Amino acid sequence: MIDKSASLLIGVIFVAFLFPLNVLAQSEEQIVEEIVVVGELIGELGLSQPSSAGSRLGLTLLETPATVETISSSIIRARGYQQISDAVASLPGVVSGESPAAPSTFSMRGFTRSQITVLRDGLWVGPANMVMRPQNTFNLDRIEVLRGPSSVLNGQGAVAGTINAISRSAEAEQSQSVDVLASYGRYDSYQLGVGAGGALSDSTWYRVDVSQRESSGYVDRMDPESFNATASVLFQPSEQFSIKLSADYLDDDLADYWGTPLVPTSAARRPMNDVISTRTGETIDARSRFRNYNVADSRAESDQLFLRADLTWMPNERFTLKNTTYKFDADREWLNAEGYVYCNAVVDVCTQTGVIQRYYGYFFVFHDQDLIGNRLTGQYDFDVSGMDNRLLIGTEITDLDFERARGFRRSAPLAPGDAVDLFSPVPGRYGPEELRGVSPTDIQTFAVFAEDALQINDRLSVITAVRYEELELDRKNFDAAGVQEASGFERDFNWISWRLGSVFKLTDNVVLYAQYSDAKDPVNANIFLVNAGEDFDLTDAEQWEIGLKAVFSEGKAEATLAYYDIERDDVLERIGLDSAGSVGGRESRGIEISATIAANDYWRIGANAAYTDAEFKRSANFVNFAGNTPPNVPELTGNLWSSLRLTGVPIELGAALRFVDDRYGDSANNITLKSYLLLDAYASWTHKNLRVSARISNVTDEDYASWADVFYLQQNDPGFLYANQLLLGSPRTYELSFEASF
Repeated sequence: MIDKSASLLIGVIFVAFLFPLNVLAQSEEQIVEEIVVVGELIGELGLSQPSSAGSRLGLTLLETPATVETISSSIIRARGYQQISDAVASLPGVVSGESPAAPSTFSMRGFTRSQITVLRDGLWVGPANMVMRPQNTFNLDRIEVLRGPSSVLNGQGAVAGTINAISRSAEAEQSQSVDVLASYGRYDSYQLGVGAGGALSDSTWYRVDVSQRESSGYVDRMDPESFNATASVLFQPSEQFSIKLSADYLDDDLADYWGTPLVPTSAARRPMNDVISTRTGETIDARSRFRNYNVADSRAESDQLFLRADLTWMPNERFTLKNTTYKFDADREWLNAEGYVYCNAVVDVCTQTGVIQRYYGYFFVFHDQDLIGNRLTGQYDFDVSGMDNRLLIGTEITDLDFERARGFRRSAPLAPGDAVDLFSPVPGRYGPEELRGVSPTDIQTFAVFAEDALQINDRLSVITAVRYEELELDRKNFDAAGVQEASGFERDFNWISWRLGSVFKLTDNVVLYAQYSDAKDPVNANIFLVNAGEDFDLTDAEQWEIGLKAVFSEGKAEATLAYYDIERDDVLERIGLDSAGSVGGRESRGIEISATIAANDYWRIGANAAYTDAEFKRSANFVNFAGNTPPNVPELTGNLWSSLRLTGVPIELGAALRFVDDRYGDSANNITLKSYLLLDAYASWTHKNLRVSARISNVTDEDYASWADVFYLQQNDPGFLYANQLLLGSPRTYELSFEASF
């Protein structure tokens, strides 16, 4: 499949981008006043732009001694990304999980799940794999991604990287505008969005964006949907003072697809050998490719509201004081038949062979989360012995109440509907909700942090950061009768994180940088699963990184190159539905490269690639997987994209190619998810403020496994036949979209 796809891509590029050369010779003035150029926005790395993900000092990406990537709303719209995961997966070395159990799950720099932090408008609201959702991109201004440890900036849980989704918001002096988006595609998928912004008075501006996304899904009864509304009002009575009030409301229901069961190779008529290979004699039968084994009344829904108030005071040009007060409330519910095991022997709940047994897979989880916090920062720009210096000092306080109720089938008797046919599964109903217990967790944090950027001379700068944090944890467990269990515990943690980096200008537009950073957090940030038996000390991670960043040809070409080395000790990861366990330490090293170029006024091309060498290492608590590669970590990934704007007609053609290397699906490295190559293509017609686009994703209809949740794979011990399944990626899809700005 890879050779076939690669050949097709070469043909697409040749036909779409290189013909006919005489067209490119025509005068650009023929259409420049009629269209909005999309292609020149695709692939820009934005190295000359500031980013809040890498620093709060207002540094540009060239000035920041770290790998920071920005995906602007223009790029998001041009490439048709509808979810944050779609956009982030286009970056080097990133793989997106999109599992309904943990919908904001990524693999980056050899780490996964809660070791990657996801922020909402720069604020942490909890472990990403537990609390974040696949939010709509229509409401976003940009997505920023910082690679490597960043607990010095954002607190616990940021080891491999930080993803910051930033909403559109009111800005001073913005003109009146209205944006509209509508799209429809295969599987009855549609997206609707409308946004407006402008002035309410000479000192007040607003922004409101509303979007709805829904689909029947590529597997029976997936039915994901998402509604997102964001709004903000900015009041700026003077240049020195402003107040911004913001609200972000999300109501969604995730795709009710939890995976496709593995079956013995001997039982598969159409084994998907191009998708997985196993040492256990199992495969996936292609005849089950689009079957759903969940129950008819399943749900994986959430309802959340994020409120914040931002105050900014600038008494003079050198000093800026900012305060952010925020409140986040969320209710989430999962109730599904999550686990499926193929019965190849009569044992325990398998009363017959050749069927899919779901008895132990019935599971529900309910979240009730309340978070309140305040962040105060002051930045002072001053001279130190003739050297420019920027200093920021801040504090942050949070109070998080998180109640997690969960239950699973244990006492209800085995029913005929618990077993379903592999090829014609009858959904059935969930049945009795058996409560296992309720776990309220209270976390209070207090942090003091500082950043400093010292410009030693015209070529050399030194950037430092330090953060001291205290965390009070109170974790209780109650059984179904409300009796408190002994597995709860209380503990106080405190730690210091720091980062030291330097940037050296080889030329005005080419910089060499180096940095050391570390990260610490209590029990690996998956704190809502941890019981007294996992009451470990702080885990520790450190990273060394060096790299190059360059801007060429007056901004028409940009490139970045980075080498990193990360080590982490005593890593706790989720190993079951209701538990976390030590998997030893991890170490990872690799190379990442990105480049974009405007070949001429009409043709844009970009590429990135990443090499990752990651493995488990021995620790005092665990040695079983030492030397193995962690699940969902490919050694090689790469992306190639290009766009061509034709002259004489307002049409643009584009294509993107994504390669993901082999990955292991389990920590024991018994199951391999095969490499895949995905080709996307589009054509857009643009006239003044209107754009109509036709897109095809996965043009070659490649079959591939997108992600493996280790607690849903190989959980088939004869005494506890819980789950043995993999998530399969989307087949070929297509859509037609309409966009307008007024």
